[in-house]
Amino acid sequence: MGIEEFRKSVECEKAKNYDESELYLKEALKILKQEDQDKTLGYLFLLKRLAYVCFKNNKFSESEKFFSVVTNMMPHISDSPINVFKTHHNMLVLYTNTNIEKALEYSARV
Repeated sequence: MGIEEFRKSVECEKAKNYDESELYLKEALKILKQEDQDKTLGYLFLLKRLAYVCFKNNKFSESEKFFSVVTNMMPHISDSPINVFKTHHNMLVLYTNTNIEKALEYSARV
């Protein structure tokens, strides 16, 4: 159920082959969605990994999109304040590294 794709994505990420890692993560997400597992912590974990890989690959707008989906979905999937906080932290780190104005706006909102 996407485990092999995830394993391959990690290998590709370690080798700094981010484009291929991205493809494997998208395939793993597709598998989970087909199995109606797209509202789970596992799905959000893979989506967050995809956001990281996009960030490392300088695809900042895609990274922002994926981190944003995780941030919006997390409160509906987990009651843990820690999980919700971490999603906001990830967004703030992204913005701090890519657009300080967005970082300031986001930190004031959250």
